[in-house]
Amino acid sequence: MTGKRILIVDDDSIIRKFISFALRTQGLEVITAQDGIEALEILAVRNVCLVITDLNMPRMDGFKLIRQIRNLAETSNLPVMMLTTEADEESRTLGFQAGATEYMIKPVSRENLLAKVLPLIGMSGVPA
Repeated sequence: MTGKRILIVDDDSIIRKFISFALRTQGLEVITAQDGIEALEILAVRNVCLVITDLNMPRMDGFKLIRQIRNLAETSNLPVMMLTTEADEESRTLGFQAGATEYMIKPVSRENLLAKVLPLIGMSGVPA
């Protein structure tokens, strides 16, 4: 284990499992949440080095989650990657305006996901 913990926020359990598996192959610890509300509850009690969030989720969408993360002193500098099916330029722009560090479109391969995630958490090298 690297000691690095990542929070995955997505209402689709298959996506959460796919991302979790890809990250765990790199020795990363993974925590999951089904929506933005659950993610904020986790962030209140657990430290993470990265949040990967979907856009369209019940209770609180990814834009609102990112804005909340940026407004909290403890998480204001936390890297946040938006991983969504929304490929239009407006959604991408709104994601970055909300405070996303990175924006990726689903579906995504394990290799492309790791190529974006590892540098965000200070890990380099070729994914295992």
